[in-house]
Amino acid sequence: MKTKKSVKPIPLSLRDKKRYLVFELISENNLSEKNVSFALKKKLTELFGSFGLSKMNYQFIGLNEKTNKGILKCRHTATEDLIAGILLLKEVNGIKVIPKTLKLSGTVKKAKTFI
Repeated sequence: MKTKKSVKPIPLSLRDKKRYLVFELISENNLSEKNVSFALKKKLTELFGSFGLSKMNYQFIGLNEKTNKGILKCRHTATEDLIAGILLLKEVNGIKVIPKTLKLSGTVKKAKTFI
Protein backbone atom coordinates (compact mmCIF):
# COMPACT_ATOMS: atom_id res chain seq x y z
CA MET A 1 0.00 0.00 0.00
CA LYS A 2 1.41 3.36 -1.05
CA THR A 3 1.18 6.33 1.24
CA LYS A 4 1.12 9.84 -0.09
CA LYS A 5 3.80 12.19 1.13
CA SER A 6 2.46 15.62 1.89
CA VAL A 7 4.44 18.64 0.81
CA LYS A 8 5.57 20.72 3.72
CA PRO A 9 4.36 24.32 3.54
CA ILE A 10 6.87 27.15 3.39
CA PRO A 11 7.50 28.52 6.89
CA LEU A 12 6.19 32.01 7.63
CA SER A 13 9.72 33.33 8.07
CA LEU A 14 10.57 32.47 4.44
CA ARG A 15 7.39 33.79 2.80
CA ASP A 16 7.25 37.16 1.08
CA LYS A 17 5.78 40.05 2.99
CA LYS A 18 2.70 41.41 1.24
CA ARG A 19 1.08 44.82 1.04
CA TYR A 20 -2.44 45.63 -0.11
CA LEU A 21 -3.04 48.88 -1.94
CA VAL A 22 -6.52 50.42 -2.00
CA PHE A 23 -7.10 52.69 -4.99
CA GLU A 24 -9.93 54.62 -6.61
CA LEU A 25 -10.47 55.41 -10.28
CA ILE A 26 -12.47 58.60 -10.69
CA SER A 27 -14.51 58.57 -13.90
CA GLU A 28 -17.91 59.58 -15.23
CA ASN A 29 -18.96 55.96 -15.84
CA ASN A 30 -18.79 52.82 -13.75
CA LEU A 31 -15.96 50.54 -14.78
CA SER A 32 -15.96 46.76 -15.02
CA GLU A 33 -13.52 44.69 -12.99
CA LYS A 34 -12.31 42.82 -16.06
CA ASN A 35 -11.46 45.99 -18.00
CA VAL A 36 -9.66 47.62 -15.07
CA SER A 37 -7.62 44.48 -14.40
CA PHE A 38 -6.61 44.21 -18.07
CA ALA A 39 -5.70 47.91 -18.42
CA LEU A 40 -3.68 47.94 -15.21
CA LYS A 41 -1.74 44.79 -16.09
CA LYS A 42 -1.04 46.19 -19.56
CA LYS A 43 0.27 49.46 -18.09
CA LEU A 44 2.48 47.70 -15.51
CA THR A 45 3.89 45.40 -18.20
CA GLU A 46 4.71 48.43 -20.38
CA LEU A 47 6.53 50.09 -17.48
CA PHE A 48 8.39 47.20 -15.86
CA GLY A 49 8.21 44.33 -18.35
CA SER A 50 7.03 40.84 -17.55
CA PHE A 51 10.15 40.09 -15.49
CA GLY A 52 9.67 43.22 -13.37
CA LEU A 53 6.01 42.37 -12.92
CA SER A 54 6.88 38.88 -11.69
CA LYS A 55 9.42 40.30 -9.21
CA MET A 56 6.69 42.63 -7.97
CA ASN A 57 4.44 39.62 -7.23
CA TYR A 58 1.46 41.69 -8.38
CA GLN A 59 -2.10 40.41 -8.03
CA PHE A 60 -5.42 42.15 -8.71
CA ILE A 61 -7.69 41.31 -5.75
CA GLY A 62 -10.94 42.98 -6.76
CA LEU A 63 -12.92 46.07 -7.67
CA ASN A 64 -16.17 47.48 -6.32
CA GLU A 65 -17.93 48.45 -9.54
CA LYS A 66 -20.32 50.89 -7.83
CA THR A 67 -17.62 53.03 -6.21
CA ASN A 68 -14.73 52.23 -8.62
CA LYS A 69 -12.50 51.34 -5.66
CA GLY A 70 -10.24 48.31 -5.78
CA ILE A 71 -7.47 46.37 -4.04
CA LEU A 72 -4.09 45.25 -5.39
CA LYS A 73 -1.54 42.97 -3.74
CA CYS A 74 2.23 43.22 -4.16
CA ARG A 75 5.52 42.48 -2.44
CA HIS A 76 6.39 44.94 0.33
CA THR A 77 9.49 46.17 -1.51
CA ALA A 78 7.53 46.99 -4.69
CA THR A 79 4.82 49.27 -3.29
CA GLU A 80 6.32 52.44 -4.76
CA ASP A 81 6.53 50.86 -8.22
CA LEU A 82 2.91 49.73 -8.01
CA ILE A 83 1.75 53.19 -6.94
CA ALA A 84 3.66 54.73 -9.87
CA GLY A 85 2.02 52.29 -12.28
CA ILE A 86 -1.47 53.10 -11.01
CA LEU A 87 -0.91 56.84 -11.21
CA LEU A 88 0.18 56.55 -14.86
CA LEU A 89 -3.08 54.84 -15.82
CA LYS A 90 -5.04 57.41 -17.85
CA GLU A 91 -7.82 55.42 -19.53
CA VAL A 92 -9.64 52.13 -19.18
CA ASN A 93 -11.32 50.73 -22.29
CA GLY A 94 -11.57 54.20 -23.86
CA ILE A 95 -12.96 55.82 -20.68
CA LYS A 96 -10.72 58.51 -19.18
CA VAL A 97 -9.91 57.97 -15.50
CA ILE A 98 -8.12 59.83 -12.74
CA PRO A 99 -6.37 57.35 -10.42
CA LYS A 100 -6.06 57.99 -6.70
CA THR A 101 -4.36 55.85 -4.06
CA LEU A 102 -6.26 55.71 -0.79
CA LYS A 103 -4.51 53.38 1.63
CA LEU A 104 -1.62 50.94 1.93
CA SER A 105 -2.29 48.08 4.32
CA GLY A 106 -0.62 44.91 5.56
CA THR A 107 -3.82 42.83 5.68
CA VAL A 108 -6.74 42.28 3.33
CA LYS A 109 -9.23 42.67 6.15
CA LYS A 110 -8.04 46.18 6.91
CA ALA A 111 -7.91 47.09 3.21
CA LYS A 112 -11.51 45.95 2.63
CA THR A 113 -12.75 48.46 5.21
CA PHE A 114 -11.82 51.30 2.81
CA ILE A 115 -13.86 50.00 -0.12
